[in-house]
Amino acid sequence: MTQRSAPEAPRKATYNHPCLIAQTLDVLGDRWTLLILRDLMAGLHRYTEILDSCQGMSPNVLSDRLKRLEAEGLVVRHYEKGLPPRVEYTLTEKGWAVRPVLLALIGWGREFLNPFTQESVGLTVSADFAVRVLPTFSFHPERAADLQASMVVEIADCVDCNTWTFDIHDGHMHPRRHSEGEPDIRLRTNIAGFFRFLRGEALPEECGELEGAIETAHAIQACFLGD
Repeated sequence: MTQRSAPEAPRKATYNHPCLIAQTLDVLGDRWTLLILRDLMAGLHRYTEILDSCQGMSPNVLSDRLKRLEAEGLVVRHYEKGLPPRVEYTLTEKGWAVRPVLLALIGWGREFLNPFTQESVGLTVSADFAVRVLPTFSFHPERAADLQASMVVEIADCVDCNTWTFDIHDGHMHPRRHSEGEPDIRLRTNIAGFFRFLRGEALPEECGELEGAIETAHAIQACFLGD
């Protein structure tokens, strides 16, 4: 997979103000930008995947936002040779550094808007969305500094995509759809069991059918437990 140089950012209106809030909004404040970063953090790397996730966003807007993020150094575009060639987008460290901003927005929304509940899954929130986004933003990077592990979760009642891989390395968790290779841990469960795993409401071996070293499963679970 090869990496292309960042394109020049399309011209846009700016606040033209010395305030750091205004300068940050010049980069992150466009509509859809934070949701695109959310999806990149949650394991969507292809243009079509992000477009499907952000329903209501036009293809032209997505292309514009990705070009801006690439030009600002938050996103890198990769080309994989093949027929047809495949393009994927990944976050740089600068892009990952936006994660605390999204966590703050989640916390504010949970307190003042509409708190997420397990009962929301399948009603106001799709199972696929919950399964990829909840782990991404309940993960504690500081607890994974010395952990290198991968876990495949097979979720029987997640209709959209029932297999997810969660790779943990370099203090980040990288989710992706489907499974490639042999993971350290494999958990066969349902949505309720997966949420119990994330919330630490049960030991990993009590959340479904577990394969792999129990110690590794416990170390992975510890990265998600609440404060």
